[in-house]
Amino acid sequence: MVKLAGTAGLRVEKMSRNEVEVYLKNRRSIQNHIGGLHACSMALAAESATGIVVGMNVPDTHIPLIKTMNVDFVKRCQGDIRVKASLSDEDFVRIHEEDRGDVTVQVHVEDEAGNEPIKTEMIWAWVNKNRTNNKKKEGEN
Repeated sequence: MVKLAGTAGLRVEKMSRNEVEVYLKNRRSIQNHIGGLHACSMALAAESATGIVVGMNVPDTHIPLIKTMNVDFVKRCQGDIRVKASLSDEDFVRIHEEDRGDVTVQVHVEDEAGNEPIKTEMIWAWVNKNRTNNKKKEGEN
């Protein structure tokens, strides 16, 4: 896991081939000025959940990369949040069959009141590790 996610106190509660659920407790160190979870902490939770579900499915020969992160703040966050990210069976097949591509990961963020304080769009790409290593070598010359 990324160090920042650990610093925020993100906890993975469920992990399967096509779904990840993370939990983020509303702690003082990650609150905004009105006592709710800070906008960046909610975005981090959504990015982490989607990144984990993609990362688990990308073959070892490839690496996942966040391509697009759109976050709309639609409601004040009440308490802790739970984030569920999932891939469809079609997404799973594409990730394993295509050498490179991208996928919009379904993600839902819910606070303790049952509201959705943010709506997000997370698009992840995957590329062959050899392709990224070759680009590094080209840049060294």
